[in-house]
Amino acid sequence: MKILVLDKDGLISACLATVEAELLCHRDEIQGLNAAEMHQPAMIFLAYGLRGEETPDFIRMLTDAAPATRLVVIGTQMDEDAIIQCMLVGAKGFQEQAQLPDYAARLIQALLNGEAWLSRKRVARLIDSIRLMTA
Repeated sequence: MKILVLDKDGLISACLATVEAELLCHRDEIQGLNAAEMHQPAMIFLAYGLRGEETPDFIRMLTDAAPATRLVVIGTQMDEDAIIQCMLVGAKGFQEQAQLPDYAARLIQALLNGEAWLSRKRVARLIDSIRLMTA
């Protein structure tokens, strides 16, 4: 299984070091986008800090390049609205970076099982956001 890691500082890669997968790591978003298209990884771990507020647009590009790939956003004390925006454009989950070492294996298994990686509270907010969009 291939996992594409897009992260400026390498912290996500370090957290995934014990996972049985081929890690493709990029610090540059253009190289990462090209890798997503070329390798069609099973998962993408995207550091929110790579693009900041432009992350939802970048998620759209990544999911267009690799439509079957499951993408999860990794962030640090992110604003709830930013997390919801990432989910609305195609992310399958969110994880606080500080807790990634504790949850990496379960997160990967959940995504492989077709589940989202999101707290129930955030699922409720996501549903409310979708409802407001369709009203």
